[in-house]
Amino acid sequence: MTQDPILITYKLKFEGGDADQHKLEAYPAAQSLEGIIWALSITLNYGVTGKIRQRGDLSRACKVYISPPKRGSVLYELNILVQANPFISILLGGWAVNTATPYVNALIGYVFNSALGVTSAVPVRAKKYFRKLSEEDLQKVVHRIEPPLTRGHAAIGKTATTISLRAKSTDLVIMDGGTKSYLEARLKDEFYLLDANVTSFNILTGNGRLYHPDEDSTVAFSLSPDPFAGTKNILIESMQQYSAGRCGIVRLRTH
Repeated sequence: MTQDPILITYKLKFEGGDADQHKLEAYPAAQSLEGIIWALSITLNYGVTGKIRQRGDLSRACKVYISPPKRGSVLYELNILVQANPFISILLGGWAVNTATPYVNALIGYVFNSALGVTSAVPVRAKKYFRKLSEEDLQKVVHRIEPPLTRGHAAIGKTATTISLRAKSTDLVIMDGGTKSYLEARLKDEFYLLDANVTSFNILTGNGRLYHPDEDSTVAFSLSPDPFAGTKNILIESMQQYSAGRCGIVRLRTH
């Protein structure tokens, strides 16, 4: 017997700046929406399937839909459709809206706030579910959503001052100038390992592009001023392998 999917609704609200005049500057607002929704997708993919997102394998067991704001409003509606599958059904001990909703709410609040440097306690109703999750995997998800959440702050300071994600009457996440500065400092100071394909590289300038698995697209990169010996040759080899349709994946230390 097929179990019906569960629909969970959230409100994404922009406030301050242009938002108080019931409008937003299009480009930074679009960047914020893309970043926040992508961070949600990565988080939900783990919470629903137990798998940490790699490349293009987001599960169809969870989908995020967006409803545009009504005229005179800067309040977006996000609808998350969660399908039953073995991981989340076993985790919750069944499949019902009164167990799935508090779990998903708690997961989003915990992962997002951890990435934003905001102290956030797991609600009592969800603690029994979190005990079954891997703390190491949770931290991997926190780390993975830092880049999209940085993009999610694009509107702050340009066309709005705060962005909040609300479940009914509870704000799960509040993004502002403080969380924006926190994320930017972390991404600047912390290095991480990235497995990627180099799609283009200029040996003279040290600039190029690579396929970023978290973005599912190509992004620009610049080689450090003092790379290890042989680094340029490895990048060129990756580019040539990629162009020939072979794997060509290299491990990069980046930030």
